[in-house]
Amino acid sequence: MIPQHEPLPWRAIVRGVTIVSGLTFLAGLLLAALGITPKIDPGLYPLLALLVGGISVAVALRMTDTTRPACLIAMGIGIWLLSGTAVLVGVQSLAGWFQSSISIAATMLLGRLLLGTLNELPVQSSYAPIVRSMTQTRRNG
Repeated sequence: MIPQHEPLPWRAIVRGVTIVSGLTFLAGLLLAALGITPKIDPGLYPLLALLVGGISVAVALRMTDTTRPACLIAMGIGIWLLSGTAVLVGVQSLAGWFQSSISIAATMLLGRLLLGTLNELPVQSSYAPIVRSMTQTRRNG
């Protein structure tokens, strides 16, 4: 029997895109207030933007409680499409928008990796409840 795939949790994905966009926007304002811009710090700014984006993705994944690869990809596509508004406003070229997909993919991957290191849960086997009940019996007895 072929297992059925669960449908994507679209509300969680939209919430994740909103969280990532909001946090990166606020971080961009903070960096600009500190005087860190792409023109002034062309070497430091992309690294900080990648780090802030990765942290934002990790926070969004933690808050939406979804880590499925399909959800991560859908969230990345949502962020990429939302960033397309920069083309409509005239801030970014169409070619630059297409090239931004590489940095968005790297940000999504970094965020997922950060979530794994920040959210370390002990690995639990199927035998854990049995072992726990055996150790509690010995302590009590």
